Amino acid sequence: MNHAAGRLARAGRAGVLVAAALLAIAAPSLPVGAQTGTGDLPGASPLDPSIDPFPFDGRLAIRDYLRRALPSRWWANEPDFSLGVWSAMVHVPDDWKGNPTAALIGLCPPRESALWRHIDRLDLVPFYRDARRAGTTCRR
Repeated sequence: MNHAAGRLARAGRAGVLVAAALLAIAAPSLPVGAQTGTGDLPGASPLDPSIDPFPFDGRLAIRDYLRRALPSRWWANEPDFSLGVWSAMVHVPDDWKGNPTAALIGLCPPRESALWRHIDRLDLVPFYRDARRAGTTCRR
């Protein structure tokens, strides 16, 4: 490393130290746990109540539920949210025998499901033998 590069590196480190010192002076006086985001208990840090660190992702929650609940070879499109209602189209294999609408009634999330804390209604619409069929509305 030549002299100019060495001076530039030392100047950069000095600048970082000065910036850190200014930040420490300008920061409000909070307990160390509050500044770092770690409180007395794990996950219990003082947060702004208007900010939710774990927001509900409806698409992910419904997708995960359907992945677990659907019989093998059945699959669902990406859940959709429109006009305050969540919906998903469920594709039923062509060789399946039975009433797809009645089958979807049994796929509604149970009353104790965590989904119902965040959604009020879920429409499941079967797609069977190349046609959209009458759907099922699941409510809490």
